[in-house]
Amino acid sequence: MTLHTFQRLGMRTLLAASLLLAQACDMTDLDINTDPNNPLQAGPDLLLSSVLYSASNTFAGGLNQNAHGFVGILSSADRFDLNNASYNGTWNTLYSGPLKDLDALLKSTDPSVTDSPHYLGVAQILKAYYFSLMTDLWGDVPYTEAFNGNAEAQVKFPKYDAGAEIYASAIALLQAGIENLSKTTPQPIDRDADLIYGGRVALWQKAGRSLLLRLLLQQRRVNDVKGQVEALLADPSQLISSASDNFVFQFGAQGNLNSQLDPTHPWYQSAYRGAENGFSYFSHQFMVEMLDNDDPRVPYYLLRQTSDILDQDNPTDRQTTPCSQVAGCVYGYIVLNPNMTQRLYGKNPDELSDEERDLLAGIFGRDRSDPSGVPLDGSLRTAPATYPAAGLYGEAVSPAGNNRGAGNGVFPMLTTWMVKFYQIEAILTMGVPGDARAVFEEAMTEAIDYVANFSSSISTNAPAASGLTEERDAYVARWLSRYDNAASDGQKLNVVLKQAWFSNFGNGYEIYNAFRRTGYPNDIQTPVSPTPRNFALRLPYAQDDLTLNQNAPQSPPPFDSPDGAVFWDVLKFQS
Repeated sequence: MTLHTFQRLGMRTLLAASLLLAQACDMTDLDINTDPNNPLQAGPDLLLSSVLYSASNTFAGGLNQNAHGFVGILSSADRFDLNNASYNGTWNTLYSGPLKDLDALLKSTDPSVTDSPHYLGVAQILKAYYFSLMTDLWGDVPYTEAFNGNAEAQVKFPKYDAGAEIYASAIALLQAGIENLSKTTPQPIDRDADLIYGGRVALWQKAGRSLLLRLLLQQRRVNDVKGQVEALLADPSQLISSASDNFVFQFGAQGNLNSQLDPTHPWYQSAYRGAENGFSYFSHQFMVEMLDNDDPRVPYYLLRQTSDILDQDNPTDRQTTPCSQVAGCVYGYIVLNPNMTQRLYGKNPDELSDEERDLLAGIFGRDRSDPSGVPLDGSLRTAPATYPAAGLYGEAVSPAGNNRGAGNGVFPMLTTWMVKFYQIEAILTMGVPGDARAVFEEAMTEAIDYVANFSSSISTNAPAASGLTEERDAYVARWLSRYDNAASDGQKLNVVLKQAWFSNFGNGYEIYNAFRRTGYPNDIQTPVSPTPRNFALRLPYAQDDLTLNQNAPQSPPPFDSPDGAVFWDVLKFQS
């Protein structure tokens, strides 16, 4: 989706979304009423745009941050100190907002109601994607009965469907959606309402096939899916295979405030809306390894807010210093840690050049699972830069906050490099034909180019991919050497998925799923102190639904217990 499209749709989309969300109800009444004057009876164009905006806003925000935290990229929820209240609001928002509106879109475009196969096909693909995410995150969830609160056969207390059954339904929905998009229609998709592909049904079909590949690969360890995966990969051109195919939602610019709903990327809202950065801490491992690898994406991902070094003789500065309140940190205060300065520059802290010292002073985050409280360090923490949040380009030190930057960031749901990472995994683990090394090279190149080109499109200071060729090629060659030196297919996949750890930044679900599915990358920093709970194998259920829904699980296994893992997770990682 282009920013122009979002701004052109502007008030209509956001107002429709706010009206639809305002009519939200709880899980016991999740259907659409029949009042012809109710805005919930909007046409498929407004329903579609409302679904896309509100679902993207929810999935790209706090849930996404937590998924990054589970795998050691951000500090959000990285101590796994979760309970049934942790996602109560998110659960209610999803079921009473975008998922409910999506159900209305499906019902209003059913062939028994109208001849609108393209809207129906898109709705089927979206339902498959969103509910597969729900299953990946929570496991068994309300599905078949979730929106029958006002149906003729009323269901006040929807049952929880098994995750494997939801996946099977999602696969059938994707197949039906792809077929429906091949039909002729008297009602083409409104290009302004389609905030992802602008009504281009061929791209929706590519997204549908790529999502089908995702769902099949996800369950490869519990079901025999090799034949289906091979069939999909036989013609990669039918999948998401170029930047223009990417299944990405782009938010609106920060100046486009014509609704009670903020159109900007949720991470931008945290980092740039207030007087200073309120975003989560980046993990020190993530930032140091990007520097150590000469990753050309550093200034696109990371904004350094300071070049000053905290005075360790000043009690306030000392308390604000990373890892000053906990023992056992590996990275600590990087600019003063000789292990880190030696690693990055081969020098002790007092031997750094002014440029090196200034750079490292701005790499300010946390070691994994640091239990320390949060001091007044919002103006010091490394902040999100141009990708994915559309903040400031990070080549120079600059404060976040105060509405700086554009805000029209992206939520990369499924991209060409993600599809290639799936392909590599299929080659290395299932014996699907293909040249995994060549595909790995393409995936890295595409990921870096997309980040640079997107950033260049929203910031005049950010170079496009054409200005990064030398740095990019050197970086790719370094990772290909690691791939070549890996002794087994499993070790090669570990290299590939460590690169995906960097490349899939912006979509924590992909990284979280890959780690649970494969155990890779296997070098994520060990928590620096004991965590209150074990690794989150899924999310805890919402307290409201456990209390109000008589058909909710009465004594569900704990979210960090092997018995509570999602159906496709055979590793059941325990930390």
